[in-house]
Amino acid sequence: MTRPTLLLLLLAFLAPPASAADDWPPGWLPVRKLDAKPTWREVRDDEEHAHLYLPHGDQPVRGVFVCYVFHSGDPRELADLWNFALVTVPRYLDYDIGGRDKRTKRHELGHEPGDMGRLLEYLEIAAKETKHPELATVPIVGWLGQNGSHLCADLYERAPHRVLAWSDSFPNRLRQFPEMTKNVPFPFAWEISKKELREGERRYREDELRPLDLSCRANTYGFGHGIYSKFNFFMFYLDRCIQARLPDEVPPPGQPVKLKPVTRKEGWVGDFDPIGGWNPIAPATDDLDAAYPVWFPDEYAAWAWRSYHSTCDDIVMTGPKEPYSKRDGKWGGTRCGLGYGGYLDASAEHTFSAKLKGEYEKVLFHDGHRVVGEATKEPWVVEGVKLEPGLRVMFAVGVRADGTRVASRPAMAIAR
Repeated sequence: MTRPTLLLLLLAFLAPPASAADDWPPGWLPVRKLDAKPTWREVRDDEEHAHLYLPHGDQPVRGVFVCYVFHSGDPRELADLWNFALVTVPRYLDYDIGGRDKRTKRHELGHEPGDMGRLLEYLEIAAKETKHPELATVPIVGWLGQNGSHLCADLYERAPHRVLAWSDSFPNRLRQFPEMTKNVPFPFAWEISKKELREGERRYREDELRPLDLSCRANTYGFGHGIYSKFNFFMFYLDRCIQARLPDEVPPPGQPVKLKPVTRKEGWVGDFDPIGGWNPIAPATDDLDAAYPVWFPDEYAAWAWRSYHSTCDDIVMTGPKEPYSKRDGKWGGTRCGLGYGGYLDASAEHTFSAKLKGEYEKVLFHDGHRVVGEATKEPWVVEGVKLEPGLRVMFAVGVRADGTRVASRPAMAIAR
């Protein structure tokens, strides 16, 4: 054996062993754990690393929530509520799992775009490193921005039994994946132009088909680009899908989870098309004649969507929480509840209140489809309301003398 060969063998023997991180783009490995201490603003400021949050320490999780890191509420609140592990993905890293937004300049690092197989591999590595074997098998829900349809379709091809629900897409791109939307609940939202809002008539692209599937569209009325408010819509919709699809008993950690089947006929439907404050909704078995049909996993989600999708500004919820809004130059806050630490006490009695303009005979206060109280005069207040634990979508319905109704925008919070 020659001297150079011996030298190479010696160097190979002395070199540190290759780690899994060596074959990955930067920012993913080793798995970085996230806890409750950093503020969501601090998490957002780290644009270079994915993080894993385990809500209850050593206890097994029921699922995985893959979440875009953006100017939204704190998704750790949902992870705690659902007992789901949270994987945070800064927008610069979505290129590594198949994102197509080159504005992030991630491609300039010199590696090819990835796919959702990398997410599955990440969960397998995390399962071993954290001693949470269920991370490799439990169901997955996600919000990864408007590339969501492409990413979810890829994930659905690789692990169809694990995709519980997904969210967010450009309207026309979602229609490129009809097999996925036949089987995966998928909420998405888009802005409406000022011209359409002024004229009261929508315009659609030729490639925006309106199939009878498990998708649900909403408008972000009054929010400009709208992504600030989309988080709220996606989260309550995913919450209802989780309740509808997770089995009552989960298998031992590491074993496959069998999701409950979901069909269009078992849910509710609505009509996205009218521009107004009271879009039609009905059980799917009623065969609602909708110009643009949308689907919901249950009645609660249908009523919550009607409130979120409302253009009405006659009625504003003022308690026990307020609708998501911008105040003093900042979006959100504890008064908005969801994602901002504004929890409600499920053991306490709450006061529902609203501000109104216009002529209304009464106001019905709602928690989803459930009417929790009625006020027939000013001040529009109902006291002593008890709320069930969980994510609550609260809104007011104004009833005019002629019987017509409008819904306020919703106020959302987690009761615990």
